[in-house]
Amino acid sequence: MSHTNLPTILVTGASGFVGRYFVDAIKNEFIIHALARRPQQEIGIPIHQNIKWYLVDIAHRERLEKVFHEIAEAGAVDYVFHLAGYYDFGNEPNPEYQRTNIDGSRNILELTKDLKVKRFIFASSIAACNFPEEGDALTEKSPVDADYPYAWSKREGEKMVAEISELFPCTIVRFAAVFSDWCEYGVLYMFLKTWCSRAWNSKVLGGQGQSAIPFIHINDLINLVRIILQKSDDLPALNYFMASPDGCVTHQELYDLSTRLYFGAPCQSFRMPKWPAMFGIYLRDLFGRLIGNRPFERPWMMKYIDLKLNVDASITRKTLDWAPKPRRSIMRRLIYLIEHFKGNPTQWHFKNSLALKLVTERPNLAIAAKLESLKPTLIEQIYTHIVNPELGERFPNYKCYDEQTLKWYIEIYYNLLASAVRSGDRMALVNYARFLASIRSREGFSCEEVSNVFLDQCAIIIPELLAQPELKDLEMRVHDSIRLTNQLAVDEIEDAFEAIELSSRK
Repeated sequence: MSHTNLPTILVTGASGFVGRYFVDAIKNEFIIHALARRPQQEIGIPIHQNIKWYLVDIAHRERLEKVFHEIAEAGAVDYVFHLAGYYDFGNEPNPEYQRTNIDGSRNILELTKDLKVKRFIFASSIAACNFPEEGDALTEKSPVDADYPYAWSKREGEKMVAEISELFPCTIVRFAAVFSDWCEYGVLYMFLKTWCSRAWNSKVLGGQGQSAIPFIHINDLINLVRIILQKSDDLPALNYFMASPDGCVTHQELYDLSTRLYFGAPCQSFRMPKWPAMFGIYLRDLFGRLIGNRPFERPWMMKYIDLKLNVDASITRKTLDWAPKPRRSIMRRLIYLIEHFKGNPTQWHFKNSLALKLVTERPNLAIAAKLESLKPTLIEQIYTHIVNPELGERFPNYKCYDEQTLKWYIEIYYNLLASAVRSGDRMALVNYARFLASIRSREGFSCEEVSNVFLDQCAIIIPELLAQPELKDLEMRVHDSIRLTNQLAVDEIEDAFEAIELSSRK
């Protein structure tokens, strides 16, 4: 049982980099309702009595409403930490910015109204702000005014949070570049992978090597959020914090230290002037487009050569009595990253590839959401099919059930199938099929009759799903998710009946 006296927090984006670490870090301090698009087991968070995991896409309003209703029925929710969001390194318009970052955030904010939370924390980004003039620094009062798609989506998100703060207290936290002892920050990972190699471009730095951003260790970020939660009652209805150390760290500093730690001595870098660098990147990107394998470096990045995203987070430090630990600064922690890289390169690359992997629309969640919305209609169709007198003796024993009982059995199957689609774990339905076979055998059902019910339910469900406009491009996924799962269950029924028959002969 969970500790019911613990405060409760709802975390969106729980399967993302920050979400994974945050949920794992606070699992003994909070009852956690974790919303994610990937299963808990897939991302390596152990099952815990205080964690309730919901597979849901925040842009799917209907499914999200049911999740929030279930959460509300479980008891009060004290806090919401909204981490879910989309970002890629293409710096080009992408419908995900609207769908997830804006529409999804609006869904979360609107549904939070009914939870009566003590505070809503919104994850924004320092990178959504324009670079300050030379000698200046970004502060908590700086506008989110950068002009690329991700920044625009965060600006809209902050605007919605500010408006709804009249209904419940809100805090906006702008993150610096978040990293762990395994790196897990995409840009830094690509730099280290290149610099600590013998590649032709391993020594090349753009401009004067003075491009610079601030970094924050994941543990410092988690501690910052902890303090916000602890001090929530003393904070105003709306405030802004910077999850960042002061200043920033240049590429040249990172290059010098990482190559010294990896090779035993610093390597001499080659500084490529801005205009030749831009020309080279454009050519590489053009060639990459032609062969279908674009390099990580993109032309838009050239705009920021030798610019410094300098930060002054003094308001955050003073208000929260918080500061990043010196031992967790990127320049102190880099030795951990390099040691992990050298000592366990397979795990290092795996963790960082996972962090770079873009998870947008999960087909399984789209199919599961549609299964849920079609549930009343399909259960009625399946029931009508089973009791149809024109089918003769296909379901003689099932027809003996009253309507309520038969629909109840249909709903059990339907719910298990939907759960298998959503989570990717088919074994619950398979185990149920084995159990059901033993029951039906004792009741006098034939293997063929029990199998036919499963097969016919599947045959009714698939065409209905494929008729939905939202699933028009997912025909193969629908067949794999429904038909293959159902086939496993039918195989289990046949195996169980065969085993019962062999046992009876002995």
